[in-house]
Amino acid sequence: MIANLRRIVTGFGASAAVAVLMAATAAAEQAKPLAPEDCKRVRLALEQRLPFGPGFRRLEVEFPKNDNNIEGQVCRLLTMGTGAHMEGFGIGSLTDMRKKVMAALNAGGWTENAETGRFSEKSTHGREVFALSGNDAICVTTIVVGMVDGAIPAASAVKDGKVMLSKIKPYQREWWISIDCFGVPETPDKPAPMAKAAPDAPGAMGEIGEPEKDAPMREPAPKY
Repeated sequence: MIANLRRIVTGFGASAAVAVLMAATAAAEQAKPLAPEDCKRVRLALEQRLPFGPGFRRLEVEFPKNDNNIEGQVCRLLTMGTGAHMEGFGIGSLTDMRKKVMAALNAGGWTENAETGRFSEKSTHGREVFALSGNDAICVTTIVVGMVDGAIPAASAVKDGKVMLSKIKPYQREWWISIDCFGVPETPDKPAPMAKAAPDAPGAMGEIGEPEKDAPMREPAPKY
């Protein structure tokens, strides 16, 4: 359970590498959490259309570390439970759960566009991430399914030392669904270019605007 919770709270985009140093050093975009009344409408769209309980808890948390250089806060809707509570009614797999959650959000007016592609991830074993947009805001959904801590799978559910989630009992599977909603971040203004000073003397070491030949190189900014 703790392992899956960590996969939720660390947020989306954690698996991708930062492509260039400029992305790490540029001024961060600032995101604002979806307003409480708007976040409540998202919660109701989910709870009224998804065939399971309990409902979603609303939190306001820091924007997860990401590769888009965005900071700020998000409105997070979070729910969790075992397969005994959250499966059935057309939900028998991770793909089914993704379709159900996406359909509920689509019905609430949330759709995919060019901007949402920045926040989506390629599906991996036990994890789905997708983003939808509506009313100048974005909601990023992370769905994780794993095995309940302490559960002992049957021998038939283990292959090559790995547990096949589809073969264990519903009460042995745990589901985590996290939906982070925030206003579309504004790109910060670029700083005005600095004027280039003329050199003191052509070819002189350390001339203005040029580095000294023996000057140490700066360490690059850390990558997250």
